[in-house]
Amino acid sequence: MDTFAQGEIYARKINVAPECLIEFTEKDEHGAWIISHSESGHHHVIDAPGVTVMERTRDVPEGMRILIAIVENPTELRQNAGNAHEAHDLSEGVYEFRISREFDPFMQQARRVAD
Repeated sequence: MDTFAQGEIYARKINVAPECLIEFTEKDEHGAWIISHSESGHHHVIDAPGVTVMERTRDVPEGMRILIAIVENPTELRQNAGNAHEAHDLSEGVYEFRISREFDPFMQQARRVAD
């Protein structure tokens, strides 16, 4: 599957990683990459072995986060919750993850969505 969504994440497989990426370091207590945080503590994660995650820094809309995962060993994007979203298989390749944003009219600002 080349595109899919999981909660507030829209993902797509891309041909090559873009330039202007910075190191991404957010991992859970088990060492899995945290792709998106959840207010309930049930994050969307990718197991780390064979995966490098970087953050895009150029041309990112306000309030949005764009992550790039370079997958060398097949894995999956999953939610670490008892009643989790369906997991999505990730074959070898490069993936772009866009974490949705929402507009808060009271704060007059855009922010990332958290489920």
